[in-house]
Amino acid sequence: MSGKIKAKSGFKSKHNISPTNAINYDDLPVIFSLERVQLGSYCFSSLDQEHKAQFSESIFKRKSLLWSDIKNLPRHGLGTEKITRKSINPPIPAFVKDDLSDFLVFRFHGKKPMIGYRVHNIFYVLWFDHNFSAYKH
Repeated sequence: MSGKIKAKSGFKSKHNISPTNAINYDDLPVIFSLERVQLGSYCFSSLDQEHKAQFSESIFKRKSLLWSDIKNLPRHGLGTEKITRKSINPPIPAFVKDDLSDFLVFRFHGKKPMIGYRVHNIFYVLWFDHNFSAYKH
């Protein structure tokens, strides 16, 4: 024996990795994140128990919807709508890039909106507009 190990047929070196296909995030379900909710009067903690429960219900209803589905649903239902950056009343956090011209709005309790933005398939909630004062309606 020579002490050499033969490679199995069909073995590919880790250096011959082919590029992966680009991900179409519209074909993935929406993920809601509260990681970036802003403190203050539009914060989750400022909501009463009914509004918190309705928020939970609203994301549960959307749990299996793809972004492509959501784009075709009514804006006052399970769908979303765009709100221009200049329409927003609360201070926009510094981590939100200046090139973001529109925020997205989902309804979480009747027509009461949660406002945020999308990165890939994640919707980052920034504000809960429980009293319709975060932007001109």
